[in-house]
Amino acid sequence: MKKLIFKRSIIFKSSLIMITSSVIIAAPLSVIACEIKNEITIRPINWYSPVNTINGTDDAFANDSCSILWDEEKKLFYSWMLFRNGKGFPSGWIEMTSPDLNTWTQGEYRIQLNKDFSTLNGKGNTSALGGSVWVDTQGKFFDKGDVVFVLSMQPSRILNPKKEEIGSKKSSSSSNTTDESGIAYFVSHGLGEEFYTSGVLSKECLNKDGSMNWRDTAVFETDNGLYFAISANNRLEFWRINHFGNKSTNTGEKITKVNELFVRNIGVEVPNVVRLDENLWYVSASVQDNPFGGPFQSSWWTFCEWDETKGFIPVERNENGEFEEIENIRTVEAALAIQKEQPKNKVINWEEAQEEEYRNMINPWIVNEYGTEGYAQRVVNPYQTQDTIKWKSSKKSNENKYKPESLIARSMTSNWAYKTDIWSWKGGSYGSEKITFTEDWKAVFEPNDLIGEYSNNGTAVYNLKGEDLVNGYNLIFNDQNFTFYLEDNKISWQNNIKTRLKKWTNSGGPADSNDEIIIVWNQCTLTFYNKTKAWNAHFMLPSNTKHTVNENAKSIVAGNTV
Repeated sequence: MKKLIFKRSIIFKSSLIMITSSVIIAAPLSVIACEIKNEITIRPINWYSPVNTINGTDDAFANDSCSILWDEEKKLFYSWMLFRNGKGFPSGWIEMTSPDLNTWTQGEYRIQLNKDFSTLNGKGNTSALGGSVWVDTQGKFFDKGDVVFVLSMQPSRILNPKKEEIGSKKSSSSSNTTDESGIAYFVSHGLGEEFYTSGVLSKECLNKDGSMNWRDTAVFETDNGLYFAISANNRLEFWRINHFGNKSTNTGEKITKVNELFVRNIGVEVPNVVRLDENLWYVSASVQDNPFGGPFQSSWWTFCEWDETKGFIPVERNENGEFEEIENIRTVEAALAIQKEQPKNKVINWEEAQEEEYRNMINPWIVNEYGTEGYAQRVVNPYQTQDTIKWKSSKKSNENKYKPESLIARSMTSNWAYKTDIWSWKGGSYGSEKITFTEDWKAVFEPNDLIGEYSNNGTAVYNLKGEDLVNGYNLIFNDQNFTFYLEDNKISWQNNIKTRLKKWTNSGGPADSNDEIIIVWNQCTLTFYNKTKAWNAHFMLPSNTKHTVNENAKSIVAGNTV
């Protein structure tokens, strides 16, 4: 029996107990450490990271945690990560489930080599790359309720489970192969089920700027069709899915481009698209922004409205509280012109452009994660399937508007910046983080963990005000100082913790004295949140870190938050 996932009865409860009083900077209370017997237990509470499927060890790589979808029948959230056993290629996708968005259980090796895809002619390496998962609630493309995985691929042959095409048409010898950055799809009759069909949505990379950067599909549904966002070197592109080529009646192009948004002149990856209201969308991308290469990234986002012909249009609230188009935004063409003026600049400086018209162009993007040791931020509405159905129903009856209760963000850790092989946290995620919006559409960013009274469990949470950082707020790890400062309405830090990571930046985002600040130590990770200004910064600490606990500390409570 096909498992449909249309109902929604569970709603989020408050996942964070806020402490309103400021923390007094005083003498530390105690010193605690993560005493590790088994290397695998080093993982932080509510860590999101799989293990080797063959021997159960830490010898596994995972990356890019993507979609989260709620299954009402099973009472589980499903999510997926890029995955491989051991080091190097090839890689596929691993499935993870959770009852509460924090406690994750490893599931099936859902997309893997020689089962779902293979190398071309048995030679070389190949890998499944980033993508997303969507439910065909209306049965427009596949059977009603089918779960559709859409992802970027390295050169590969897509293996159809039935070894035949749906419908009467049989594929040619090349129609089931992809070139570098082609796009494949895999379909099942429900979450957690085996694929019954698969195919190719785009055989080749359709980014023609010469970079071959065209990957990480993020599928989204509007009132007029199905689309995907994809990163393309210096921009996000948005494409319409006309059909999947799986039926004999399918004709014409499978996908057509709608529009693009320039983000930055280099290093744009990992798009996210989430519907917030009737025609208000959260659109974001990660950008590589450190001088060393490697995976360090910030995340940039903007509000958009959708137009069937024009695509996404960045918008902002005016003085009357209404959203209006941001005019004169930066473009790819302008960026290329500035690059010619600044050939030595890896990241171009718009303020130093020779042409005034370029200097006056508007950057519509807002930073909500400052690049430190986190990267590849994914932002999703876990109930997108149920909310889409609810929205379509309310539209017919002219009742409720579409607005998710919260979004969930997750960022990866830059583990390989340590020059080791595979750590116990290799390919882990910092866990679930929550983005909500006030009635006047101000973003709020905070941990999704349940926070309770302090306990000696390897975690400490500090609820502060911006004013507590004016003279420096100090945390001690391994008898070394990590200090945060508020100066000139901006957060900075001095990280004196000895690690093998390159400390390439000490600057974060904006802050005021009344801002709500949350700092979370979770065994081998540290996260700084400006809840009020809606941004964070992630840091990795050494294995088996000792922390000298300050006054008024709270702790993460492991387990259910729903």
